[in-house]
This record gives sequence, structure tokens and C-alpha cells, in this order.
Amino acid sequence: MGNGEDLKETLDRIEADIAEVKRQYDLFFQGVRRQEPTDTRREVEESVRRMGQRKINNSNDQFRFNNLQSRFYSFSNLWNRTTRELEEGRMVRNPSGILLRVAPSVRSPVDLAHLELVLRDLLAARKDCGLSAEEGDISLARETLLSRAQEIAGRYGKRKIEFRVSVEEGKPKVKALVR
Repeated sequence: MGNGEDLKETLDRIEADIAEVKRQYDLFFQGVRRQEPTDTRREVEESVRRMGQRKINNSNDQFRFNNLQSRFYSFSNLWNRTTRELEEGRMVRNPSGILLRVAPSVRSPVDLAHLELVLRDLLAARKDCGLSAEEGDISLARETLLSRAQEIAGRYGKRKIEFRVSVEEGKPKVKALVR
């Protein structure tokens, strides 16, 4: 029975260590602690890894260990993700230390003033080619160019898109340039 008692004590210690690392990470994310508790986390990770290499005969103890192991790795993933979001600026601390998610800036891949110039050029090119140049056509072209710019920017990594109007074979054409 000595080995079973030792195993239960080890599992109790691992559970307490996980709770302590969680508490330290909570302090870190609240801004009370200046650095991540990486040393303590590494020690707990090592003890969980060592315990995982042992053969556990008692199914209750095996179940408890699996529960502790999955809880620790779930916390680890959460800590990694939260730290990454802090480093990348997707989360910030408000003055009271609470973490807040920053809404991603939604900016258009095409400058709206540039788009209006392109639409004016397109209107003039349509008139020069003897095609209809009504306001309804321009609003439809505006929507089409905006959606096309979003699609192109998504494909090329959110870069700026510029459009050029040219007349080829008597028809106005709009070409996109990725900047």
C-alpha cells in the first residue's frame, strides 16, 4: 500500500502545483506580476510528463491523473494563446489591469477617394465609348469594385489595391493593381 499512498501524494502535489501556476498566471495577466511564471510552469510540466511515463495500475488514480494532465494542457494552451494575443496587440490592459480584446481594425483595401476617381474615369470612358453612363451603373460598379478589392486583398495578404481604367477594343476596362 505504500506505493499507492505515494502515488496519491504525488497526484495531490501535482494538483496543488497546477493551481499555483494558474494563480501566478492570473496575477501575470492582471498586471500584478511583471513576468510570466515560466520556471514554475516548466517544473509542473516536467512532473506531469514524468508521471505520464509511470505505469498506474489503479484505474481511479489513472483517471485522476488523466484529468489533471488534460486540465494542465488546457491551461497551457490558454496561457500560450493569451500571451500571444498580448504580444501581438490583440489584447490590452485597461488602467485597472483588466485584459480587453481589441477589435480588429477593419480598413478598406482600397482608398475611397481613389475609388471615386476611378469611378469618375470609368463614367467618362463609358461616355467616350458610347455606352450608358447612369448613376445606377456607377453604384453597381462601386459595389463590384469594393467586393473585388476585398477578394484580391484577402488573396494577397491585406495589401492596398488600386484600380486603373483603360479602353481596349472600344470598351472601358478596370484593372486592379496590388500595392
